[in-house]
Amino acid sequence: MRCFVVLFLSVSLAFETAAEAYVRTCEPIKVAMCKNIGYNQTGMPNLARHTLQADADVTLQTFSPLVQYGCSSQLHLFLCAVYVPMCTDKVALPIGPCRGLCESVYTRCYPVLRGFGFPWPAELDCSLFPAENNHEHMCMEGPGERAPPIGNIPLDATNAGRGACRRLLKPNNWVYVRGSGRCAQFCDAEVLWEAGERKAAEVWLATWAALSFACTLAAVGAQLACGDRGGAGERALVLVALCRCAAAAGWGVRAAAGRTAAGCAKDSTSPTRMLLAHDGLANPNCAVVFLLLYYFGLAASVWWVVAAGAWRASVLRPPTTPASRNDRHSSLLQLAAWGVPAALAAAVLVTRDVDADELTGTCFVGNQSSKSLLALVIIPEAICLLLGSVFLASGLRSVLRRPVPIPGPTSLLNTPAPAHQDQSLLRLGAFAALYAVPSACILTTWIYEYILREDWLSAPVPSSEPSTQPRPSLWVFLFRIFATQVLGVMVAIWIATPRLKALWRRISGPRKPALSKCPAPAPAPLTLQCYSTHSHSLTRHPQKYATYRPPQQQSYRKPRHYHYSAGETIL
Repeated sequence: MRCFVVLFLSVSLAFETAAEAYVRTCEPIKVAMCKNIGYNQTGMPNLARHTLQADADVTLQTFSPLVQYGCSSQLHLFLCAVYVPMCTDKVALPIGPCRGLCESVYTRCYPVLRGFGFPWPAELDCSLFPAENNHEHMCMEGPGERAPPIGNIPLDATNAGRGACRRLLKPNNWVYVRGSGRCAQFCDAEVLWEAGERKAAEVWLATWAALSFACTLAAVGAQLACGDRGGAGERALVLVALCRCAAAAGWGVRAAAGRTAAGCAKDSTSPTRMLLAHDGLANPNCAVVFLLLYYFGLAASVWWVVAAGAWRASVLRPPTTPASRNDRHSSLLQLAAWGVPAALAAAVLVTRDVDADELTGTCFVGNQSSKSLLALVIIPEAICLLLGSVFLASGLRSVLRRPVPIPGPTSLLNTPAPAHQDQSLLRLGAFAALYAVPSACILTTWIYEYILREDWLSAPVPSSEPSTQPRPSLWVFLFRIFATQVLGVMVAIWIATPRLKALWRRISGPRKPALSKCPAPAPAPLTLQCYSTHSHSLTRHPQKYATYRPPQQQSYRKPRHYHYSAGETIL
């Protein structure tokens, strides 16, 4: 009996092997839709369990409207790979699509099917296909999605329009959004940063933003209370403090609203799914935070350039020239300082390029787009830093070449000139130079992110040798937050210190002189000395004061007193 069972199993196995060999015989493709697809041999049954090409052709005809709709440039290849798979004599099994190709088509075409009331077919479930093409499971990956003709700036030039974003780091945490042409990250997904790093960055940001807002608000309040306008440079510093105060308020709005409410938005294809904001206009909180941070941050940089230029003009101005000559271009400066940031902010809103970063969930520009980071952040900040540095270098060169005045003989009628103007000019130049240091550090961190972002987000290439995936340094981004906020603290302290002193003097009133316990020394007696042999002695006229005049012509005239002391004649 046992031998009979073994014999039966051997015959069955041989029969199945023969049947399998017969079934997997390759044949030319007869389906018109899949001719000239890139291969010309197929084998039945296909991956949908069709045994005849005619049955597969009938099923493919039902997808013709979807193919003509053009929801995915890879839909044609994907359908043929499933219903008319590739066949070769070197491989026993049919070669169908890879899972990445399926997910790319599913991401683009499933919303269209659902909009017309059709479900996604069960035989097209992406979990049925191999995850990758290798020697164990061969599959077709596809050429990748073509970028849609949309005017928006994609995530980057190499990964634009890749449906499932398979070439990005941790592809399961990304989804392709057709409306914006970008790969959007899930709101709570951990791609570059972990939960602990996010929490630390949020606390760090909230602390420094609160300090910057309080300091700048106090500085602006002290300036308004004192009412001292000052020169063009002093007014520019006050406007820098005002812009930094508004930018710190933007960080406060982000902290008050929370990460999800300020930096995330609902997915249009799945309302229950939250994505990291890639179109700031879809979230009002995100748009408000962007406007406060970008507009006023760039305006502060422009006003710093104005302050540096005013200092240079004051240094090069001759002493006899009035200071009001610097204010004749005030209207042009106002237009440049407020108009240029407004134009750039409008350009960002038109291109719908407002996005949130993963670390803090703060909406800005260039957090997910390298081109936007370069064109709208790095280049404007670099221009401002370059212009301000040129003004500072030119003014410093003039100061160093200025000749040192030679002290002359003093006179009793000469009084020393007040030094408050020189002190104010020195303070303005020192502040403009110190302000450039954190600005240069912030620009360096932007360039660092722009250069290495592609390496951070690119998925590691499979290889036999283990490789370490590059990751961004947390301290660089924390330092950027610190440098951004310390600019507001620095300008506030610089402005508020003299004005708070003046306000305190105004409140407390003039000081009363302190009473001395010791009696004051008695003044020395006045002595008159006459030198008869002095070369400047005057002779008295006998008739100078003794002339008789009638009573009606007499007039009283106080006699002059001549004192001679130490060889000088004093009147």
